[in-house]
Amino acid sequence: MLETPRLLLPPLTREHTADLVTLYSDPDVARYVGGARLTPATIPRQAEVLADEWDERGCGQSAVVERSTGAFLGRVGLHYWPAWDEVELGYVLAAHAQGRGLAAEASGAWIDWARTHLGRKSLVAVIQPANAASVGLALKLGFALDRADVTESGDAVEVYRLPLG
Repeated sequence: MLETPRLLLPPLTREHTADLVTLYSDPDVARYVGGARLTPATIPRQAEVLADEWDERGCGQSAVVERSTGAFLGRVGLHYWPAWDEVELGYVLAAHAQGRGLAAEASGAWIDWARTHLGRKSLVAVIQPANAASVGLALKLGFALDRADVTESGDAVEVYRLPLG
């Protein structure tokens, strides 16, 4: 489990399904990470996929848990895109947790981990162009725009890249 001064970042598991349902129930939070596709009926499958990634790849998304309160604040971590053969650093925080530097703190821990353990030359951040806050965080973390692309689900995205070496 990764840790930061303010956060615990345990692996995201099926046991976090209810937390994810709560997180994605806010349309402003969900709109750039699946939007209407994220429903109480579909979120359990996403939780399974995220948990399976840990089993298959040895890393994945972590829960973002506030150290001082134990509150679930969101998710952050790595996700493999087989269509692109790339690993994404992704982050989603509840609205009440945004604007406090927590996503940058958690993402920084994952970047440090990736530099030491991942064995890849770079990470990507896959972001819908209208998501200005996510673009801003990616730039702050050192990512640079690499290309425009389309996800398997048909979402137009910008792919930002961060060299790890």
